[in-house]
Amino acid sequence: MIDSIKKIMNNRVVKAGSWYTFTNFFTKGVAFLTIPIFTRLLTPADYGVTSLYTSWLSILTVIISLDLMGSIGRGKFDFKEDYDGFASSVAFLGFLSFLIFSIILVIFRNAFSAFMGLDLPLFYILIFHSFFDFILNFTNAKFRFEYKYKIVSMVTILTSLVGVALSIYFILNIFEANRALGKISGQFLPISIIGSFYFIFLLSKGKKFINLRYWKYALLLSIPLIPHNLSGIINAQFDRIIIDKFLGSTPTGIYSFAYNVGMIVTVILVAGNTAWIPWFYEKMENKEYLKIKKRGNLYRDLFTMAYGAILMFSPELIKIMADESYWEGLIIIPYVFGAYYFQFLYTFEANVEFFLKKPALISIGTILSAVINVVLNIWLIPIFGYIAAAVTTLISYIFLFIFHYLMTNKIIKKTVYGIRFHLISILYVTIITLYFVLFQSMLLPRLIGLLGILGYFYFSSFRKYLKD
Repeated sequence: MIDSIKKIMNNRVVKAGSWYTFTNFFTKGVAFLTIPIFTRLLTPADYGVTSLYTSWLSILTVIISLDLMGSIGRGKFDFKEDYDGFASSVAFLGFLSFLIFSIILVIFRNAFSAFMGLDLPLFYILIFHSFFDFILNFTNAKFRFEYKYKIVSMVTILTSLVGVALSIYFILNIFEANRALGKISGQFLPISIIGSFYFIFLLSKGKKFINLRYWKYALLLSIPLIPHNLSGIINAQFDRIIIDKFLGSTPTGIYSFAYNVGMIVTVILVAGNTAWIPWFYEKMENKEYLKIKKRGNLYRDLFTMAYGAILMFSPELIKIMADESYWEGLIIIPYVFGAYYFQFLYTFEANVEFFLKKPALISIGTILSAVINVVLNIWLIPIFGYIAAAVTTLISYIFLFIFHYLMTNKIIKKTVYGIRFHLISILYVTIITLYFVLFQSMLLPRLIGLLGILGYFYFSSFRKYLKD
């Protein structure tokens, strides 16, 4: 038994997943715990500016880099004999794209800054921030595919801690008259320093700047993903915009807080998928489909167990993390958690599409899901309130999963997991979530439910894997 556990813990996928899970929990924890600090250091107007800046940063990073990060994973296998050269060439292409976009943005700076609602100092920082954000994410992605998970984790944690410390220092000592600029500058400075170092590292290690073959490969994979990632941003943020427009800031705050509780599931999802992808690509390359499906069952069961455990304790989490004015947000918790579970299921099929280099199909599925989300939000939120936003988010993620399942299994005709795998997953999430809804206000039945979840997955899945 002990030897079997050691075998699992020494597996590099499990090691990577453990590091990424800890890192994600740590950085999300820092972000969450510093919210009370920044709400006291910043006025609501300043806080709004920093939130607006973050939204534009997400959008501009995708556009200004041509989303070239989307090619780094597949390139590991198609150019394994010159992976460093491929990475340096694509990074340099991203730099050229940044220069072209920067010239356009600076020439029309007044129009763009007014459109974004940012003053010129923040607008200029935003341009450079987007490039260094791309380089940071691009290099970390490369390291993940090389299983250098310790470097990724340490850099991520360091950036988070230094960014918070600098933001507080700048607000209190340098930018007292423009505190939003102080917070943003504190975030920007460590990313720009590490991003500069990473950029030099990539170019010096790969020693290739211009390679038209690598550029064409990267552009064909990445550009079709731009609508996909922009649609993902819409899926994540549009509901809050509509709630604020029709219902005001208080419902928006309650809704956002409840979503932050659900974000614990996202941390596990991101960490798990980050560790899963390199191993999955290796097995796909070797056509080891049975091994993928077998390990996929274990991966699914681990995530489902974590999902159930967090869901059962979510009422207590909300009551510990906020006062009674936020507690009404409990009503949307089942929908929020359900949406994240279908997002998890979607990653199984999306990873197949990424490996098979079908970025256009990935974008189509995500865009359709975003359109459903936007239409339903505009239609239903004014009628039913913010609970409609949670329901429509769940619906849009169900369709996101369905679209991508149909893409891989019916259009590409590449079945890796199969319908039975997903039906079992849906059965799991349905039973667990309905049980929670029935006993949401009663702690003891939820504790019994948690024990049932742990016992079921141990005897049905984990014990079998330990024996193998």
